[in-house]
Amino acid sequence: MRVLLTGGTGFVGLPVAHRVLRAGCELLAIVRPGRDTRVLRDLGVTVLSQDMQDSEALTQVLGSAEPDLCLHLAWYVVPGRYPSALDNLDSVAASAGLLRALSRTSCRRLVFVGSSAEYAPSDDCLTEQSAIEPRTLYTACKTAVALMTTQVAARCGWTAATARVFNIYGPREPESRLVPSVISSLLAGRQVQLTSGAQVRDFLHVEDVADALWTVATSELTGGVNIASGTPTTVGAVATEIACQLGRADLLQFGAVPTRSSDAASVCAGRGRLHEELRWMPRFDLGSGLSHTIDWWKREIRERTSAGSSQS
Repeated sequence: MRVLLTGGTGFVGLPVAHRVLRAGCELLAIVRPGRDTRVLRDLGVTVLSQDMQDSEALTQVLGSAEPDLCLHLAWYVVPGRYPSALDNLDSVAASAGLLRALSRTSCRRLVFVGSSAEYAPSDDCLTEQSAIEPRTLYTACKTAVALMTTQVAARCGWTAATARVFNIYGPREPESRLVPSVISSLLAGRQVQLTSGAQVRDFLHVEDVADALWTVATSELTGGVNIASGTPTTVGAVATEIACQLGRADLLQFGAVPTRSSDAASVCAGRGRLHEELRWMPRFDLGSGLSHTIDWWKREIRERTSAGSSQS
């Protein structure tokens, strides 16, 4: 099978590339011109350097590639900026260009990666039947592309699914986010100032996310599919688990930072279609997943320190 991937150099995209290649598929990756593609090329991925907003040029590129399946992950996700950034509109335009170009190929299936933030706020676990209620430009644009994908798929005779991903952690996660910021601070012996930590979330290791996306992609499921562990936990429990594994629980300062009004009390998933219909199970539980992530960050920090020493 020939698989087309967008966003293949990203935090989630690279593990997805590894998962597709492990399945023995031929992998093509659309990458925006100017991006560093060495890691993909080293894996044996065929890199297509192309701006997706140029649908005519993309049509020519894909005309010879003729993918069977497309996994669309590419999006603007700069931490702290993406919820309201106008760059989300560029991501919609790029998605439209991709859909138009794919409509002229023999592609048979498309999986678009959405977000759990598209759902309306709820104290209950979110399911695929929960109401969609975008509250930011980011989520409005994600929902718009999900609707576009459904309509184009129906017109072209494809099958299509929207994979709504909950909280992800793991190697290569941006350092400003919860898990890597707690790990790096504790490894450096710094205090970690946190909110009360009472917020309930669903955390899933990035390699499990990649495996779940591939499971959905190679299934016949259509419509929305939640990508989540199905096991709610609190932000405080995650920070505490990291601190206990590193032996530095004394450095956690819960309640030192006020909880933002926009920070939902609960965003968690029940055991949805991924678990019940596809019988998928994660490889990592929270403890083993955080241990794996801590080990990665220890190696990363050592390599950075070594590189800095060699340059001085």
